[in-house]
Amino acid sequence: MSNRNYAGAKISRRRALEALGTGITASVGGCMETVQTDDPELTFHHPDSVPIDESFTLEIEGLPTGTVEIAATAEDRRSVSWSASVTYEVTDGTIDLDADAPTAGDYDVADTMRLIQRMEPANGGSSIYVSPSEEQLSVEVIADGDVVGSTTITRPFSSPYVSSSVVDDGRLAGRVFKPTGTDPTPAVVVLHGSGGEPWLGMAQLLAANGFVALALQYFGTEGVPEELVEVPAEIVDEAATWLLERDRVTGSRVGLIGSSRGGELALLAGSQFDSIGAVVGISASGVAWQGYSETDSAPRSTWTLDGEPVSYVPQVDDPSVWDQQRPYEHEPGFAASLEAASEDRIDEATIPVEKTDAPVLLVSGGDDRLWNAAELSSLAIDRLEARDFEHEYDHLIFEDAGHAIHYPYVPTANRAESEQYVMGGTPAGYAEADAEYWPRALETLRQS
Repeated sequence: MSNRNYAGAKISRRRALEALGTGITASVGGCMETVQTDDPELTFHHPDSVPIDESFTLEIEGLPTGTVEIAATAEDRRSVSWSASVTYEVTDGTIDLDADAPTAGDYDVADTMRLIQRMEPANGGSSIYVSPSEEQLSVEVIADGDVVGSTTITRPFSSPYVSSSVVDDGRLAGRVFKPTGTDPTPAVVVLHGSGGEPWLGMAQLLAANGFVALALQYFGTEGVPEELVEVPAEIVDEAATWLLERDRVTGSRVGLIGSSRGGELALLAGSQFDSIGAVVGISASGVAWQGYSETDSAPRSTWTLDGEPVSYVPQVDDPSVWDQQRPYEHEPGFAASLEAASEDRIDEATIPVEKTDAPVLLVSGGDDRLWNAAELSSLAIDRLEARDFEHEYDHLIFEDAGHAIHYPYVPTANRAESEQYVMGGTPAGYAEADAEYWPRALETLRQS
């Protein structure tokens, strides 16, 4: 499969939800709860509780004719209040947020989940949404300035049937999440980016979807390099082997999912080790890059194999292409480095992804300002195509997303720029990317 671009495509709907509350009646779009308000004419239809990474439908009946505002609020883990609102013109007393487009407000498409994804900090701040363990989504109906009805939807981030424990075994460090029970379960190693902190949220969410997931810390801790320089790729093989030795883990291989530099490592490890199955790379690179050190300016590889540095693309030593002040926009520097490298150097640094013995899924934003992941991941796709790769592969490019593609159905405001980095993308672009890639990632990882 070749690169696939998404520009304004309708987000595909997830599987029908299993409502978790009581008193639930079946309805179009999934299992729905009927919520009667103080107004005897106003009724909400929605799941009582739904996992945060699953979509749902919200329908409201008994509305007054005329202009009606639908307002949503939620509080994140840091107690920041988030909100969004849209306006509808009601003619028949009913609004189906998946079928009816608003006439004004924070978005203009028929999509229940956009009411969540387009929320912004109520205080106008620049913070990023950090999911609480259990989000309480409040929805109010406002007519003529008065609240005429409200409802609450519980959105747990994970599941009460997920447990976790610290991993500290030799040079393996991180946290493993697993579904409770005794059923055989596939496993995934989760690889963080250059920030150096284990990607706990992703591992926890994967466990809620039926995987044993190890959020591995591959540098910055005991037994591995302190910085992102000459990190032994074998650490991923060791993590996969450790997972395969767990009682409930099924199969002979584990999946990999990584973001940014973790996506680069996922592609490298997937091409080298028999313990690795399917690979998902988010904002990844198909070439190995120079490592990063704050204490040693000598250029060195980011990775090693069998104790030897992996061939890499060096970063140009030109301050004019690298931002010197925060927030850093690194894409011009990476672009200049790739342009300056010889064709032979790029060929040597290109990861031999065709050696991966399982499906490969790459996910990129077309407006990535940290590095051009769409171009860098396309180098991997081009190699798979040229070598007639026998497994399924795909590259999802979301034109209006940037570097910070995440798990779905959470607010996407303020991702384009943090205090430290320019990530690129728009809120709408991230909303589309998050929702579209996530079910594909789960499907790919299940093919390990």
